[in-house]
Amino acid sequence: MPAEDAAKPAPRLILKSQLDDMASLWPWVEALVAEYSIPADTAFAVHLCLEEAVSNVIRHGYRSQPNHTLTIDFAQPEAHHVAFTIEDQAPPFDPLAPSLIEEPPAPTPEDYLRPGGRGILLLRKFAGSLAYERLAGGNRLTIGFVLPG
Repeated sequence: MPAEDAAKPAPRLILKSQLDDMASLWPWVEALVAEYSIPADTAFAVHLCLEEAVSNVIRHGYRSQPNHTLTIDFAQPEAHHVAFTIEDQAPPFDPLAPSLIEEPPAPTPEDYLRPGGRGILLLRKFAGSLAYERLAGGNRLTIGFVLPG
């Protein structure tokens, strides 16, 4: 009798607006990494970008208030491209706004000891593409990654 195929990971993950709920993000991403043979360096970038974006929505967008949700959708629109789209119902926040594009001054050694403040820079450095759309009742951020081909 042939072994049953493992179930494919769901293309959508719904999280509650609490940092504890992010624990389900890692296994979901790992299942997608395995299913779509995403290389280790790209998987690292995916983990980093999603963790930054999702934690920012929970902490800053929802101000850690419970009873909200956000969704993350996975897509592979082309053979060498994957994308994760995060949608929330938080107040407007465009991470691609011109005022946020400027590079901050060179960090001092003390800056490395302070948490926070580098999420948008990390997204810009590790993502292949970023797209923002303001929705009627929230935000949509699409983070794309190019796969080696």
